[in-house]
Amino acid sequence: MNRFKALIAMPLALMAVILFPLGIIHFIAAENALSHVTLHDGGEIYEFYIAADTVEGFFYEAGIAHSGTDLISHSTDALLFDGIEISIEREVTFYVQTDGGEPESRSVRPGTTIADTVRQLQNETEIALLYNGDDETQIQNGDIISLSTWRSRFDVEVISLPYETIENYTNSVSRGRQHLRVEGEFGEEAITTAIVYIGGVEESREVVGTEIIVEPVNAILDIGTGWLGSLTNVNAPDFHYYRHVRMEATAYTAGFGCTGKTPDDPWYGITASGRRVEHGIVAVDRNVIPLGTRLYVDGYGFAVAADVGSAIRGYKIDLFMHDINDALRFGRRHIDVYILDEI
Repeated sequence: MNRFKALIAMPLALMAVILFPLGIIHFIAAENALSHVTLHDGGEIYEFYIAADTVEGFFYEAGIAHSGTDLISHSTDALLFDGIEISIEREVTFYVQTDGGEPESRSVRPGTTIADTVRQLQNETEIALLYNGDDETQIQNGDIISLSTWRSRFDVEVISLPYETIENYTNSVSRGRQHLRVEGEFGEEAITTAIVYIGGVEESREVVGTEIIVEPVNAILDIGTGWLGSLTNVNAPDFHYYRHVRMEATAYTAGFGCTGKTPDDPWYGITASGRRVEHGIVAVDRNVIPLGTRLYVDGYGFAVAADVGSAIRGYKIDLFMHDINDALRFGRRHIDVYILDEI
């Protein structure tokens, strides 16, 4: 009985081999293990049966290239399953033109806005960029985006500050004379200007700061108001002289006893220099003090060396006085004589 069953089973096995070849059986088994994948790529739809386990494996097995800027509907690490639909939006290629230069090609992910791209470019170049338009617009293939660079710099200019001349009217200087007591000095001021360039062209400039580096020094000009014979304080800061001498002093009048002239003499009261006598006219040795020299005689006042005398030799000085009694009281004494600066 068993032998009979074996004889029947053998023809059945041979029949199965004839009707279903081994390759066909393998194909059926492999097809059952494949995943049906629908790919949406650039408006086109493609169907695949893929044995891969992941989305990335699908692209590899199907021989479909993609870049990091392509937008894929699924993570490349996601598991593949039968009936999955995958969509891919290809990277957007566009052009950037900076300051009117040659456009440069770039690629971004779909949906990227101009603002996103400007920020990225600024991070790369560390240069501020300006876009004149709606920067929330999404970039499309072939777009040309024109940008302008924004730069600024600070310009520091040092200029001179003028000084003032302060006029000091003083009787410590004889009338008609001036003396520059303090020389003026220019100051310095730093002016900082911010300059903005857009697209390499100066757009604006604005003074943003000033700083005085050196203060100017005002000049002080002493202008004399003192008349001949007027007294002053030789210790005053605006009293000026270039030489100080100690002299033996006497006093004289225009009278006959001093000059040998009477009032009816045409030369009465006329000095050797031709000036008429008055308080402040003094006689000197012209070899020591030239005629016309302006003086200050301590205790007497401002004076002019305008006369001479036969007894006035060397460091002697004779002071004119109107009253003979004043001259007699003055007598003979040693006094300080200051030879004043020339105008």
